[in-house]
Amino acid sequence: MAKLLLEVLTEEVPAGYLPNAASALEEIAGKRLDEAGLPHGAIASYGTPRRIVLTIDGLPRKQEDRTKKISGPPKKAGVAADGSFTNVAEGFAKKYGRSAKDLQVETTPKGEYLYLSIEEKGRETAKIFEELLPQTILSLPFPKTMRWGNRDIRFARPIRSVVALLDKKPLKFSLDGIKAGNKTMGHRFTSAKAVVIKSPESYESALNKAGVIAHPEKRKKAILDQFAALEKKNGLRVIRDEDLIEEVCYLTENPVAVLGSFKESYLVLPRELLVTVMEHHQRYFPAEDAKGNLANRFVAFSNIKCKGMTAVRRGYERVLEARLSDARFFFDEDKKHPLQHFNDKLSGITYMKGLGTVADKVERIKNIAGEMVAGKNADTRREVNEVATLCKFDLATQMVFEFPELQGIMGREYAKTHGLDARLAEAIDQHYRPRFSGDELPGTDVATIVALADKMDSICGCFALGLIPTGSEDPFSLRRHALGIVRILLAEKHILLGQLISLGCGHLPETLKSNRDKLRGEVKQFLAGRVKNEFTNRGISYDVVDAVLETGFDSLPDALARCLALAEMKKQTYAENLSITFRRAANIVKGQLEYDLREDLLGENVEKELYNVWQEVSQKVAPLKDGKEFLPALQGIADIRPAVDALFDGVMVMDKEHPELMNNRVALLRKVTGLFEDLADFSKLVFNK
Repeated sequence: MAKLLLEVLTEEVPAGYLPNAASALEEIAGKRLDEAGLPHGAIASYGTPRRIVLTIDGLPRKQEDRTKKISGPPKKAGVAADGSFTNVAEGFAKKYGRSAKDLQVETTPKGEYLYLSIEEKGRETAKIFEELLPQTILSLPFPKTMRWGNRDIRFARPIRSVVALLDKKPLKFSLDGIKAGNKTMGHRFTSAKAVVIKSPESYESALNKAGVIAHPEKRKKAILDQFAALEKKNGLRVIRDEDLIEEVCYLTENPVAVLGSFKESYLVLPRELLVTVMEHHQRYFPAEDAKGNLANRFVAFSNIKCKGMTAVRRGYERVLEARLSDARFFFDEDKKHPLQHFNDKLSGITYMKGLGTVADKVERIKNIAGEMVAGKNADTRREVNEVATLCKFDLATQMVFEFPELQGIMGREYAKTHGLDARLAEAIDQHYRPRFSGDELPGTDVATIVALADKMDSICGCFALGLIPTGSEDPFSLRRHALGIVRILLAEKHILLGQLISLGCGHLPETLKSNRDKLRGEVKQFLAGRVKNEFTNRGISYDVVDAVLETGFDSLPDALARCLALAEMKKQTYAENLSITFRRAANIVKGQLEYDLREDLLGENVEKELYNVWQEVSQKVAPLKDGKEFLPALQGIADIRPAVDALFDGVMVMDKEHPELMNNRVALLRKVTGLFEDLADFSKLVFNK
């Protein structure tokens, strides 16, 4: 068996591009090999800032002979009534160098079709890759590509060379004039000579000698090992941000840790401010002392180890010093002004065209939140109003203008400085939660109410303006806002989604209030998609979620509980037959007029029996549903199935010759469907044979 190695050497590719590009390269390569009928072993792809690598194990030297079936026209178009082939059939066969007599007929779900069986001789694996690899390389989905220099191809960055080996044999192809071979380059600053790759197995070791750690997992290990060594030597604990570690992996080809420091006087600044400046602006790792307090130390990573590391460290410190000096200036200047000073400035900051200023948004948040707590006590109403009023004031501060990532955090800190109750100050920060997947929820009832009001206002406002997310485009983070609402409401049993949507739509500017019912429907449908994602991510099958959401999801905790109950009931042996019976009953009553059930018209025994069973089941199930005991409720409802089946077997429900009897039987079935129509739509369930 043979092994393939492909390396595309480029100028430095943005760190965020590389993980997705490597994953896509594996997928594309696997798909191309399957299409070519070429068996293979493990496929792996990885990279550094300057190279993307693909390896494929377990390849045969030659493709096996195979029979390829090519579908043609329908039989009725290719074969005449007298059995002769038409011009359509002959043209199809001629296209592939065959005659019409070679055509065969197959039966498909769409009918009978003509096809050709063509024997294909196996080709050399090397030849196949020489055709596939150029297409594969140019298929990589980067967020942005360009033409570089005088080349015609588009890529994330200029391509410098291509290594392509099948075992020790270089493959022969070119990429817009760049010939594939067995030579690459090592580290840009420490290895000036070309590196000859003798085989796929020697690739990583050859690059390692040239100053490059090719595999990101090994670069990550090098980073973590250096953290451990610095911690042991200096009595520190480096704060490990996993996203930043991955980013540094793709910013360096040979990461070298540098321990730096900054003035202790900067530690008076809020911890989040210092961490944000170091992590997000400088790509440095902050450090803590033995007690868990932030230390005036940091770890940065260089892409090269040299004699002048002291100068490198000083350079890192100098850049951070400038950032922290600015931050302290903004912090001191902002603290000189009362909170209302910044709130007054919000009327001069445009929120969004059509939705007014940030001050207008704050007013909508206050109104929505105020209605949500209208029935609460006076203290709760006062606290919610106070937090809603101040929730955006820090957007007008110099600090947040310079460091937008600190919105909410600086609001909390400045509010504490000016004497606001610490719990309410925390709510100013927490109303942005959850900021990302996995983030904590708001920690208090006040923060929860303001968070829901803020997020729902953003969604309703954008939908009213027609700014609806499409595909992967979501410039206003509405999906994140929606997911935040879903996660909060799942933890809050007493807040209903429908009420929140109505409040969000009801407090929009008058110019956006036309056709409010349509707007509410669009927002509800959008949120339904996020609810479905959240439930399926919890391991509930899509059909169960569809079945439950179809019957309503105003209370998200109830909807989740119904999903879990239905998923459990679906495991039972009787579930499929129950679904068939209930689906049939629901289809019959759908679209029919509603009539009162008349017991005097229940003439057949099967009708009387079903009515009696319905009375027993409904009396048993009603308190279970009221008590949110959905699984016992569903199990109790299942007891009615034999009586319903007996009705279907014993009488013709839709007896149009006797409309009075027909309407009464429909009314009886409506009683049956009423048992489960607020729990689940059984027609949505899918059972695998």
